Amino acid sequence: MKPKVDDKRCFASKTVCKAIKACPTGAINYIEVDDPIWDKKLVCNCAPPTEEGSWGCDCGGDCGNDLYSCGGTPYGRIIIDYDKCIECDICAEECCGTAIDMID
Repeated sequence: MKPKVDDKRCFASKTVCKAIKACPTGAINYIEVDDPIWDKKLVCNCAPPTEEGSWGCDCGGDCGNDLYSCGGTPYGRIIIDYDKCIECDICAEECCGTAIDMID
C-alpha cells in the first residue's frame, strides 16, 4: 500500500509536519507553489481547549484552531517521492493532520 496525501486535511507546513521528520528514507517533502492549491477552510484536528485555555494541538503549536498560525499555507504542499518510499506506513501514523492515507 502506498501513502497518499489528502490536501483537504493537510495544512502543508515544512516546520510542523511530523511525517517529513519521521520518514526513514526522506520520501516526504514540502514544496511551495505559485498559486494557492486550496480554496477551502483548513480542517484542524487539534484537541478542544483545556480548562486552562490551551488548545493542546497535535501539530505541536497552539493554533487555537487557526492552522495558518501553525505555519500552514495554501502556497505549499506535502509531496511523496514514490521512488524513495518503502511503504512502511510511518508517515501515515505520524501525520498530525491525519492527511496521509495508505491506498492500494
